[in-house]
Amino acid sequence: MTAFFGKNGQGLSNRRSYGQWQFGDFRWITPTKELSGHSPELLTPIDEPDALRLVEDISWWFQQKFDGRRLAVLKADGKYSGINKLGQIVPIDSRLAESLDLVQAQGFLADGEITDSHFYIWDLLSMNGTNLRIQPYEVRYAHLTLFFRGVNDTLRVCHTVMTSKAKRAFVKAMHDANAEGFVCKNRNAAYAGGRAGQHYKCKFVTTAPFLVGPKPEKKADDGHRSIAVYLLDGDRERFMGTVGVPDRYLLPNEGQIVEVRYLYCHPGPTGKLIQARYFGNVRDDVDHSECSVRQLKVKAADSEATES
Repeated sequence: MTAFFGKNGQGLSNRRSYGQWQFGDFRWITPTKELSGHSPELLTPIDEPDALRLVEDISWWFQQKFDGRRLAVLKADGKYSGINKLGQIVPIDSRLAESLDLVQAQGFLADGEITDSHFYIWDLLSMNGTNLRIQPYEVRYAHLTLFFRGVNDTLRVCHTVMTSKAKRAFVKAMHDANAEGFVCKNRNAAYAGGRAGQHYKCKFVTTAPFLVGPKPEKKADDGHRSIAVYLLDGDRERFMGTVGVPDRYLLPNEGQIVEVRYLYCHPGPTGKLIQARYFGNVRDDVDHSECSVRQLKVKAADSEATES
């Protein structure tokens, strides 16, 4: 997920610049590592057949899953602080702050996801000193739309579908648009930090964080612009294959964590990634322990179910 990370527009980037500035240019600034005290609520992965069972349940609302970076924004005493997926404080670029200044509020904590062009907001946890976490999601969402909708083109309240007919059409539209997936929100749930198991994400495209490590000797001088990626498998780092890096992206360094898209992984203790692609996303908001083989989507045998 991207973030307007930087100071006075001066950010570091792992993306090469071509022409007009994009918000994603501020994506890879290292967080301060200072904990904010806020524990972001994390989505629980769910397969599409299970997600579709929630279409007829009026307790569940659907939203688009954006291919961005998690970002909560705290406004207090006239200043802004960003909070990443790990609950760490990250700086907010002045251009995002200018958009947020248009919100008619003395203080707030808004949660969402930031992409190359927009800050998509899906939750409002506090407003003008009132703690909204204890309220059901439908109440928080109502407050969010009241204060944020239509304020500025940069700030987007996540479109939410609520009826069975709308949810069926929405899922089809997400497939047609080649979207990353969709999110299932329990309208009755109060806010709960961590992976509380009360909101779900259904991804059409498999993405996962991988560790960048040394290329195996036989691939070290293969002449390809690529990186070697690894996952934790018990007490060892397992080589998962090499992934090409397009010229428009800088080569990640060994020890960094990168997000990779792939079709599936071959089964077995030495299985490798198939059709793996790198799109320039270095993750500084993912813990080392999350880069585990447990997250893999494994190609199923004829009689097996696919793991995810």
